Amino acid sequence: MKLNLLLVEGPTDKAFFETLIENVYGFKKEKVEIEGLGETGFNLPPITFKKGDTVIALINAQDKNRMKRVLKNILSWANFHRVELHKVGVVRDIDTTQNIMEWAKSSLRHSHPVVKGDSLWVGEIEIIPFGLGNINIDNPNIEKKKELELLLTALAEKESTLSQFERSLNQLKEDAQRKLKPKDIMHVLAIAKEYDGDSMSGLYKEFTGKLINEKPKLMKEFLEGTGLKEFLDKITR
Repeated sequence: MKLNLLLVEGPTDKAFFETLIENVYGFKKEKVEIEGLGETGFNLPPITFKKGDTVIALINAQDKNRMKRVLKNILSWANFHRVELHKVGVVRDIDTTQNIMEWAKSSLRHSHPVVKGDSLWVGEIEIIPFGLGNINIDNPNIEKKKELELLLTALAEKESTLSQFERSLNQLKEDAQRKLKPKDIMHVLAIAKEYDGDSMSGLYKEFTGKLINEKPKLMKEFLEGTGLKEFLDKITR
């Protein structure tokens, strides 16, 4: 079994990446017992996916401030249990740390990581940091806060939902007397899609999953343009 881990900030990130792993890369959600993984500093158990001999464990750190500790604990866990851990993908919003590689190096400095290209290596384990939100949006109503919601805002623009609600966005901006944050746009998207769920995670999953099925070419362009495809190609093999 080849084991890869994917560490994300919170529940919305988990929902987004869960959808991509299943619907773009064809992994199946399957309970795989991984000895001691629940002891790495988070309360929620990982979600595991399997395809062939590759297993991906998706870990929700539950808070960006806990990510450093969870990442360090993952490496300690792999060393203690002598786990053959292949890769660890680490996903953070860019707006919290402009240089994701430097953040990862600082987090793992006691493990003396070696930089090779876009990855860090601790022994035989490859750590691949990825910053979410690396995209530009030309809409003057929207604050360019680089986070998952900015990516989803760009996706909503690509599939033309936002253009249909331009007047509403203008009114919201006037009412708030500031540019709209990407998270504000997600509430507009929920209205546009008549989403009646009780969490934004469900909206992100539903919106992304539907586009993967109905507009695969648009999703392919989106994944390539944001760097997500290159990152996920590494994590899924």
